[in-house]
Amino acid sequence: MKAYTVDLRRRIVDFVNAGGAKTAAAARFRVSRKTVYRYLAADAAGSLAPKAGWGGWRKLDPADARREAGRRKDATLAELADALGVHFTTVRYRLRKLGVTLKKTREVP
Repeated sequence: MKAYTVDLRRRIVDFVNAGGAKTAAAARFRVSRKTVYRYLAADAAGSLAPKAGWGGWRKLDPADARREAGRRKDATLAELADALGVHFTTVRYRLRKLGVTLKKTREVP
């Protein structure tokens, strides 16, 4: 989901500061009451701008996953996870999204 524009955020804050109720602002601008409260707090802190990291890859960049899987073709998910510094489930999820398959099993002691 995309972040709301700064213009909309400013209109919500201005509506409430002009005497409008927070619930009325939420209904009028079709946002949740929690969103209204967050925008009021952000305005009090000094900035209504959305967060800079909006929509980025969280833990594992797809290019890094593809490069490491191509370089270490015989590695298990656990070994790839150790090399990339993430949990093996993260590696499995990212490789599945990329369409890269690894048919390896860990050795049972």
